[in-house]
Amino acid sequence: MDAAALGFDASRWVGRTTRTRIRAVRETVEMLEASLDRPALAPSAPMPALRHWLWLFAPPTAPSAVLTADGHLPRGELAPDWPLPRRMWAASDVAFLEPVPLDTVMERVSTIESATIKTGRSGTLGFVMLRHHWLLPDGRCAIDDAQTVVYREAVAAGAAPSASAAPAAPAAPMPAPGDWSVTHLPDPVRLFRYSALSFNSHRIHYDLPYTSGVEGYPGLVVHGPLMGTLMLDAFQDAHPQARVRRFAFRALAPAFADAPITCGGVAEGDGRAKLWVRGADGREHVAGEVSFD
Repeated sequence: MDAAALGFDASRWVGRTTRTRIRAVRETVEMLEASLDRPALAPSAPMPALRHWLWLFAPPTAPSAVLTADGHLPRGELAPDWPLPRRMWAASDVAFLEPVPLDTVMERVSTIESATIKTGRSGTLGFVMLRHHWLLPDGRCAIDDAQTVVYREAVAAGAAPSASAAPAAPAAPMPAPGDWSVTHLPDPVRLFRYSALSFNSHRIHYDLPYTSGVEGYPGLVVHGPLMGTLMLDAFQDAHPQARVRRFAFRALAPAFADAPITCGGVAEGDGRAKLWVRGADGREHVAGEVSFD
């Protein structure tokens, strides 16, 4: 099914832009570091990589009365109003251009670069690619972040879980271990804290009756950006002298609360490494890559 068959003109959304002023609040970042059981920040430390995602959903804030059934804001400037109610963070490609001092007031310029509809095994899917430029007070771009969001059809009443929500098929032989790895247990408390700190009210991360009864998942869904953050943190902990220039990840299969995940990777030489997030059975939830000096 294409956009025309869905009765939707995707082209009218391309090029829409918003501009938002944001302060990279030190206390918010410190609360995330504590929530992830990471060391306290040094007084002069810049904002750690990927912590800008804490302000992707707000500001601006909105009254709770206007939120939609899934907990998100109504479809608007940067979210097409196509009839695809379910949404997930599918991928990101982030270039780190300048360090960001904490408590800096930044401007985020967000633009829809593409909006497309495709049909596959999972039904009709809508893909939106957003480009977020995070600007320092002098106008320099500190972070160039390309984010892909996928929108899906509603789950039919009484239908079996979708392929992405169903239990994994019998595991293939366990993949080879990487050059480094860290295992985490993303329990509901950690998911709640990440949602609260990022002002992300998407119910699939904290409301189990909604998650299973409406969206068809077997458990609370671990945030894509949280897995991306844990994956890049694991790399940086294993390579404390590396300066990350670019990080990209792609979601392959959802991970669920109370199931351990392992963040690892393997160096490829020439300042590049492959990263991943895997389940206990070796299933890959997220694939990533990093470029560094």
